[in-house]
Parts: sequence; C-alpha cells; structure tokens
Amino acid sequence: MPKILVIADDFTGANATGALLKEKGFNSISFLSYQGIIDGSIDKDVFCINTDTRAQDSNYAYEIVKNTASQFRGKVELISKRIDSTLRGNIGAEIDGVLDGLKQGYKAIVVAAYPSSGRISVGGYLLVDSVPLQKTGVSKDPKTPVKSSKIIDIIKAQSNKNIGYISLEDVMEGYNRLSERIINDPNEIIVVDAVSDEDIDTIAKACMLSKIPIVCIDPGPFTAAMATNLLGQDYNNDKKHKILMIIGSTTDLTRKQIDYVSKQRNILIWRINIRNIVENLSEEMTRIFDYVKNNNIENKYLCITTSLKSEDVLDLKLLSKQYNVSPNTISYKISDGLSKIAKYILQNPIFKVSSVYVSGGDVSQSFLKNLDAKAFEIIEQVIPLAVYGKIVGGEFNGLNVITKGGLVGDDKTLDYIVSYIEKNIERRN
Repeated sequence: MPKILVIADDFTGANATGALLKEKGFNSISFLSYQGIIDGSIDKDVFCINTDTRAQDSNYAYEIVKNTASQFRGKVELISKRIDSTLRGNIGAEIDGVLDGLKQGYKAIVVAAYPSSGRISVGGYLLVDSVPLQKTGVSKDPKTPVKSSKIIDIIKAQSNKNIGYISLEDVMEGYNRLSERIINDPNEIIVVDAVSDEDIDTIAKACMLSKIPIVCIDPGPFTAAMATNLLGQDYNNDKKHKILMIIGSTTDLTRKQIDYVSKQRNILIWRINIRNIVENLSEEMTRIFDYVKNNNIENKYLCITTSLKSEDVLDLKLLSKQYNVSPNTISYKISDGLSKIAKYILQNPIFKVSSVYVSGGDVSQSFLKNLDAKAFEIIEQVIPLAVYGKIVGGEFNGLNVITKGGLVGDDKTLDYIVSYIEKNIERRN
C-alpha cells in the first residue's frame, strides 16, 4: 500500500502532483484508470490515480471519486484531491465525493494557489499572473469554462457541503493561530488564501498542529507541503533532525526575533534561570532535560534563551555585588553555562541536532570552546554579520553552526535564518 493517495481528474494533473512529490523524495506511480488500482505488489510511496472526470457529468464524477477514496479509507496516511490550477471541472462534486468516501471527521482544505506557476489566491479570489481567473482564457475553455474568479462561488455551485474561508491575513499570523482557526471552523470545506510557498507551508503546519484528518484540495504544492510535514522527516531519514538555538543576547531586537519566529513555527522555548546558571548549573540542566523529554515529540526546534521579556534581563552590576565577583565574571558564567547546556543537549540522543544557531558574540565563542573545537570553517554569509560554517575538530567535528550578533537584522531575521538552514544546509546533508 502507498503512503499517499492522489486522486486527479485528468492524467497530466496526476503526473504533475506525482512529480512534485517525487522532488520531495517520495517514489510515485501514475495510473491511467481508477479501476484495478489495489495491487499489493506495487511498492511505491505515492499512487496518483486519474479518474478522467474533468469533463464528465458531475454526478458521475462524484461517484467515481467517492468509490476511489473509499477503497483507500484507513489504508494511506495522506489523501489529496488534485484540482486543476485554473479550477476547471467538477471541483465541488469531487470534493464532496472524496469526503463522503472517507470516514466522518475529515476536513477538506482548499489551497488553490500555485505560486511558482503564477497562481495566487487573495480575498478568496484566484489570480493567474495577476489577472482574475474569469478574465483569462479559461473562461472560453470549450469543455469546462470558468466564469468566476471567486473560489468559494465555484465550489458552492457544485457542492452540497458548507464552505468556510480563511484569509491571507490569518495565514500571515503564523501556523499556531491558523491552526486554531481551522479547529474552530465548523465547515467541512475550508478555502484558504496563499500567495507564496511559505504561506502554503504555514497552512500545512497549521493542519498538522490541528490534529484534524485533512484532505488536500489543491493543484499540487499544498499536497507536497503536507507530505513533507507529515512524512518527510521520519520517512526519508528515519529520524527527526532538530535545530538548536542558543541565544545569549538580551536586546529588544533579539526578543522580537524570538517572538516572530515562535508565531511562525512550533518552537520549544526554554528561558534559563540566570541564578541557577550562576549557583547551580546541574540543577538547571536537569530541569531542561525534563522539559525537553516531556515536550520533544512534536518539535523540530529547541530555543534556549536568557530573556523573553524586558523584565527578564538582570542587572549584572547588582548580581556582581550579590555574589561578590566582577560583572565580567557574571557575564562569563552566563555564557559558559549556556554553552555547557548546549553541549549537554548535543550529547543527549533524545534531541538529535543537525544544526545550531548561536546569537551573541560571547556565547558563540564560549560555545565553540566548550565543544573543544579547533577552528570554525567559514562557508558563507547568510546575511550581513550572520555566518554559516562548520566546527573543525572535537567531538562535534563537522556540526553545522550559524553565528550572529545580537543587534543584527530585523524582526523576521531569525525566521529567515531557520528557513535558510532547512533549505540550504539540511538539503545538502
């Protein structure tokens, strides 16, 4: 049995989505017909099935899609109803068919955007190369003309289900809040705006976080994003590699960067107890380990930081008087403690780290020293004053590390760097 089922209304559409999934590492096969598709001898990750129903009667299309979906009910991990990128065909009827062919509880998430092909959705409208759909040549298609640009209206004309809508503004708030919108929307079909691949990935992450069984309704990119988020890490690598962030900077900008990235991604954040760092580092390590152990499963990102709010920043001069040492000694203890915590995490198999982001000059230097690194191989500049390289020597020779100063970039910089790690570093390894 495959892991992913793609039901398409024509052969080239089935092939197109199969190709996108192939790029993500999933072996795909495209069937010419919906008949005779259950074959245990075919060992492929993805079955793409052509129902050939785009220009057929809507009732016929509904029944074919319903029967196809029911054959795979409970047997695959992800189901996609591939739709035409210009919304031709029996879209509403086929969405109803796939939902009725599955068990209750599924929601159909419609993401009509295909940004790399010039298709974006804004305000519930589909634009093709910035032109409303109904003003393109598709309105004169000889078989299946489309006379509207509003995605919901096109689906409503053919569907018996209730349809909801989530705007681009909601998507831009990040996948945590978007997940809440999906959970609280009572409709079986939800149309969601997107203008970029990043928006589509945000929607996929929100669907994952919601824990609701999802059917992908899209021309391909949303299905690929869902497959990667649902199966990609475990399926292709047999383990989830994590990104560790060690942030010693206490600037307002750094806190804004943490706040922004935490709204875009499901990040496990631990704010260290500075007094524990100075007085009892082993106790702080135990607390962190317990926290990570109990919350690690769903998180690809772990952030260890010294402050999340301005009131978290302690007065080093005051601390130095309390402990009867110099402010520099307190600063050193904090940097050294953070670095030892990072090493402790790297050594522990519960959190398999592939890349480390370190913010703050003192912390970066202390981090490399604590790992017994001999040098830092500079590979490239990510942004001005943020550098990607690899550790040379020591127990973690070859580990990917990005170092950045605390006053570098804007609110979105940390999120950009995490995306850089995923797109450029992890892909190479």
